[in-house]
Amino acid sequence: MMRINIGQRLGLLLASFSLLAALLLGYLTYTAARDMLVERAQRTLLDTTRILSSHLQAGFGQLGRDATMLAMLAGGLPLPGGPVPTAAQAQSLETLAQMFRAQLLARPGLLQVQLIGLRDHGLELVHLQRLADERIVRVVGAALQEKAHFPYVYETARLTSGGVYFTEFGINREDGVPQEERAVFSVAAPVVQGTAVVAVVVLRVDAEAFLRHFGATLPAPYGFYLASRWGDFLAHPEREKAFGFDRGQRVLVQEEFVATAALLSGAERELVFSHTESPGGAQIQAFVRVPFGARDDGRFLLLGLSQSMSAVLAEAQDLGGTIVKMIAVLALVAALLAAWVSRVVTGPLRAVVQATEAFSQGMPHGALPVERLDELGELARGFRDMEAQIGQQMDELNRSRDAMTHLAHHDPLTGLPNRRMFEQRLEQALDRARRSSRPCALVFVDLDDFKSVNDKLGHAVGDAVLRAAAQAIVGAVRQVDTVARLAGDEFTVLCENVDTDDAAQHVLDKLRQAFAQPLQVDGQPMVVRASMGISLYPKDGDDARTLLASADVAMYQAKLRHREISR
Repeated sequence: MMRINIGQRLGLLLASFSLLAALLLGYLTYTAARDMLVERAQRTLLDTTRILSSHLQAGFGQLGRDATMLAMLAGGLPLPGGPVPTAAQAQSLETLAQMFRAQLLARPGLLQVQLIGLRDHGLELVHLQRLADERIVRVVGAALQEKAHFPYVYETARLTSGGVYFTEFGINREDGVPQEERAVFSVAAPVVQGTAVVAVVVLRVDAEAFLRHFGATLPAPYGFYLASRWGDFLAHPEREKAFGFDRGQRVLVQEEFVATAALLSGAERELVFSHTESPGGAQIQAFVRVPFGARDDGRFLLLGLSQSMSAVLAEAQDLGGTIVKMIAVLALVAALLAAWVSRVVTGPLRAVVQATEAFSQGMPHGALPVERLDELGELARGFRDMEAQIGQQMDELNRSRDAMTHLAHHDPLTGLPNRRMFEQRLEQALDRARRSSRPCALVFVDLDDFKSVNDKLGHAVGDAVLRAAAQAIVGAVRQVDTVARLAGDEFTVLCENVDTDDAAQHVLDKLRQAFAQPLQVDGQPMVVRASMGISLYPKDGDDARTLLASADVAMYQAKLRHREISR
């Protein structure tokens, strides 16, 4: 009996070549048109986002110029230097009040304009505000408040003439009036007389009105997004998602759009991508990183636009309908042929394909047609053997990868984190300290005369001394503290939430006590001395490099003192 092999069976499929060619051509035509439309829409959306970001920066620039202009006008007038202004000074304040009123009338998005003196704890000298009914009133007398503790006062006081300070976006609760709570940000400029900053001018801006101006210029299909440098939404097509951080519920752009994490980290400056998980259907998203505030302070915003994929693909849908009509008649014939092919040929092939997909995802699969005597059986048996070999190799590769990952972040001699991991943890700790305003401490530990140990006793003993020193340091600090070996006989200790100088001194005392007694080096006591230096954030530095340098200098001074004592 003649056996029909897979080559003969596949020969029967030549009859369906015309239909398959039509289907393929139709599909390629449709996908090419769809891809072209999507690519064009992505370029257009990204260009629009860039233009909108330029307009947003121009808006910030205009606010900065307004604040600078008012500050320069105030700097040219005699301002009160004591508790009781002179007649000329009182007239100056009245003149400024009229200027501030004119500014509020000219800029509907402004809520308040203030002149805050740097004397008397930052007491307001002139304060005009817009009420809910759009009336502009001047706050006077006992209603004037002390504002020196707000960043827009003490940060602006450090600037020179022409400088501008922008606060972060947030919900206004400064005045303690619940019905007046709204999203705001402030723009401040220093008032300079001579060479001294004597006051600051502050413009408080209605953030929603400011952002609404940019979103309102967009066509209806576009969605407008704005996020802070931490990822919190400041503007969102779903209004309830904006300013969630001020309502106790953070809504982050990197969680809704994972790709934007690269923008927040600085790895990318702009992105355009398709998002298929939106409740209203697939969308195209474009985001750009927009500088915010002073040019050198590193702050930024994420500006994004979205467009519905259905609107983009409307033309492609029309083309697809035409193609479907053209091949509808051939589809019936193809269905009959496909049923036969599926029963005779594609059944076993489907089993192999499903097994391949399951294996690629690490999932179990059904039985393979290994008992067949034709080419499909050979393919199934070959896949089975390949699967076994790949599984064994993957197990070995995973074990090697885990070992390499550990070595990449730890010192092989002491098992402590190495310089790379320590620098990562230090940056993370500084980020937490900046957000919580709680100091942290960095201790630099260097073994004294360690070179003589290697020279006299050998490197094996030197390695044992390093391991013993590492154990002593780890035992002297808290479990939450990070102990690392930077290089040679240099160790560092990172202690978070060290709130006082006494607490920092306590850390040093415990470390010194650890080296006060001989260390157990390979079971034998050995006297090991260490020099230590400590630096505090933000007292001794506000970045990793400065803190390390300060601790290193303090350690070197301690080492010099030890040398003088030993003489």
